Amino acid sequence: MINGNEYAWEDIQLVFGGESFPIDGFVGIEYTSTKEHTNVHGRGAKPVAMGRGREDFSGTLTVLQSELERLQRTMPRGVSLTKKAPFDLTVAYAPEAGEATVDQLKFCRIGEVKKGMRTGDGNMTVELPLVIGDIKPNV
Repeated sequence: MINGNEYAWEDIQLVFGGESFPIDGFVGIEYTSTKEHTNVHGRGAKPVAMGRGREDFSGTLTVLQSELERLQRTMPRGVSLTKKAPFDLTVAYAPEAGEATVDQLKFCRIGEVKKGMRTGDGNMTVELPLVIGDIKPNV
């Protein structure tokens, strides 16, 4: 908490690698890093050591349809965003009266593009599952 204020949605900025302006058409971002930790068993019932395994990274970027179409226009006609070359995303949490936190999502790929609307919808949002090569927290 900074001066009694928590980070808020208005404090977040998202920038695609190679661009110098924040993306305004996103409505959600989440990302996860996981690391395998295992117990190594020897004699007896309790572990005798700890083992380390793979790291993995994933996430979801939720965008308005207009942002999706802007991204799609970076691709040749008829080629899906799932074939887009890996890109970086920079996520900055920058509160007005506090210290910024910046995370870098490296080597991102879009795993799926699923569009749809229902009666009564005033706009379309699209969840784009991300395959992420690495997450650099607080850079």
